[in-house]
Order: sequence, then C-alpha cells, then structure tokens
Amino acid sequence: MSPIRVILALSPLLLGACAADLTEHDYRLAHPIAVEEKAAVALFARPPQGAALSDADRDRLGRLAEESLRRGAGPVEVAAGARPGDEAGAGAFAQTLADTLRAWGVAQVNVSVAVGPDAVPPPGTAQVRVPVWQARAPECGTFDRGLNPDHSNAPHSNWGCSIQRNKALMVQNPADLVRARESS
Repeated sequence: MSPIRVILALSPLLLGACAADLTEHDYRLAHPIAVEEKAAVALFARPPQGAALSDADRDRLGRLAEESLRRGAGPVEVAAGARPGDEAGAGAFAQTLADTLRAWGVAQVNVSVAVGPDAVPPPGTAQVRVPVWQARAPECGTFDRGLNPDHSNAPHSNWGCSIQRNKALMVQNPADLVRARESS
C-alpha cells in the first residue's frame, strides 16, 4: 500500500481526534436561551342570572386574548365549575367567555365544565388559561476561568453572555425561538 493511501486512510481518524469542545468558543452554546411554556390564568365570578359580563371582566378577557395572540403556545382553555344539576348554567357562562375571546380574535378555545364540590375551578367561577411562551435569559457575570488568557486560547467564561441575555429580553414573540412562524 502506498504512503499516500495510508495517510488518506488515517486522516479521518486523525481529524476526528482533533474535535474541539465548541461550547467554549460559541457563545450561543455556552449561554443558551431557554424557552418555557407558562400560563396566564384568570378567574371570573359568574354573574347573576341574566346579567352580562362586567366591563372589568371584558377588559381582562381582552388582555388575555391579546396575550394569546402575541405569545400564544396553544389553545386557550376555559373551565367552569358547577354544582351537580347546574352544569347547563356553568356551561353557558363558559361559552360566553369563549365567545368573547373569539370576538377578540382567538381562534382556538376549548370549553369544559367541572362538576362537584372539589371541582377546579370552584362552583360559580370560571378559569381562563392562556398558555404562553416565555424566554428565560441566561445569568451573566460568572467568570469561572477568569479574565486572563489561558493556554487553550479560549475566551473567558462570560464571553457572549450579554448578547444572548439581550436577545432573550428583547424577543417580541418567544415562540420564534422554538418554531418558525407561518409565512405571510
């Protein structure tokens, strides 16, 4: 076998042994932006029979709808609590809340009724749960390796952290960090 063939055969093995740990050199890997799914939750008291939603409740629903449209991570859940025999009234109240959310532009709203004294939410109330994405910024200011150069020619341990922190704090829709939006 010729020496050139031996070198060519061994070169992938030799180059594979030189693989570097990129987390020291790439600030996006060293300080990742985490995206968490959280929920904005509001409780609404059921108005008396025949009464409409109060202006304050409509305003709260409007803010929840805006949050769903801005940072939504899934369908909005509307759950009403009911005593046994009052499922129809609780369901009608939950449907009123769902219709109000749809009027504000929310497309996906799931409605449910929980029955019993231990129901969540309690009887006579309704819970609106809006799942939202939230970006968690990395904590900066740690200098594990110090600021002085070392023999590995790696940057200091806090290098690039402020860039990633600023991205996490400024992102308008954290869902963009998880998945791409539909094209328009």
